[in-house]
Amino acid sequence: MAANQRKYAQAVPIAYICIFVAVLICAATFGIRVLMLKQQLKQGGEQLAAMRKHINAANISNESLRTKKEQLTSITALKKAIADGVIKLKPIEDSFVVNVPATRVAVTSATSSAEEGR
Repeated sequence: MAANQRKYAQAVPIAYICIFVAVLICAATFGIRVLMLKQQLKQGGEQLAAMRKHINAANISNESLRTKKEQLTSITALKKAIADGVIKLKPIEDSFVVNVPATRVAVTSATSSAEEGR
């Protein structure tokens, strides 16, 4: 029977083994890439959650400051501050008033509305 065996009979199993090893390497690489992708998605989700917490904290702080501003600039708060002497107002004297002709006022308002449009 030894005479019936072909000369390159041992080469076929080595080729199959090399193909099998190459397929295993590809499968292992794919598996590692999948695990890396899962890890990146998890880290991205954690970063997104942290950013959302920061945004919510900033929105709460912003709303708190806006409410405080509205309380301090309300008419009653301003009247109270004027009455308590916190805000000191001086009467406007006539010597500080500058009279502007009506034609200039129209030009000035047209210029300011053009600038607002930019």
